[in-house]
Amino acid sequence: MSKKLIANLHTYITEDKPSEKELLEKIKELAYSNDPADRTITARYSLFKKHVRELHPKYTDDFLKTVAPPRELTLKVIGDNQVKRNAKKLVEFDKSIVDKLLSWRTDESPFKRMAFLQFVSGRRVNEIYDNEIGGLPRKNDRSVKMKLSKKNKQDTDKFFTFELVKDAGIDNKEFRKELSSTRKALTGIDSAAFAQRMNKLLKRDLRSDLSSHDLRSMYAVYRFNTENDEKQNITGYIGKILNHADGGDSGIAYSNFTYKTD
Repeated sequence: MSKKLIANLHTYITEDKPSEKELLEKIKELAYSNDPADRTITARYSLFKKHVRELHPKYTDDFLKTVAPPRELTLKVIGDNQVKRNAKKLVEFDKSIVDKLLSWRTDESPFKRMAFLQFVSGRRVNEIYDNEIGGLPRKNDRSVKMKLSKKNKQDTDKFFTFELVKDAGIDNKEFRKELSSTRKALTGIDSAAFAQRMNKLLKRDLRSDLSSHDLRSMYAVYRFNTENDEKQNITGYIGKILNHADGGDSGIAYSNFTYKTD
């Protein structure tokens, strides 16, 4: 398929001699053709850019910088890759890691405050960065509503409910207020730069083998070990609290984390 797409692109450039704007539209059309997976889309963009750079030198480097998938898609692929890597490693964490994250709630650094908010909510890094929060449930002050990523098209505008870590000492009103103020403190930093700086901070100040996606994993496993009163199995419990689809097995990717209590 990639060879056919490259040939299609080459013929288009050679015969039609498109403007930069026209070429960018053609590249997007080819990248998204035949309903590809997210990772395939990003790989196609890389192949198309390489082809244009090597065989069609009339297009400038400044133009080539614009030949890229949406940043949100790139971040999503990075997150998916992190989940796959997590599935191949065993990660242990203990109360000292949890306590350090909880202590960052009032830190001067907005990145550390965001790390706290991500851990206590279990949201993805792009969700904690700018996804919309809904009204606050009245019956449970630990419940939060938010629009989530990686949902089907019919669910993109739907608010999903999740709970904050029970012993984190924060309720939903405080969470919404602190998330809003911390987002304002990060104004001017785009989502890709935010994720990169967050990961750098976690590796430096929390532990060198941990990333922002690991905060989501630790949220799930920590709650499984401290709040699972119904003694549900780990895959089902994690799938539920992370808002995975009913009957899915996505929780397996997070169950390789172990919370040490000794």
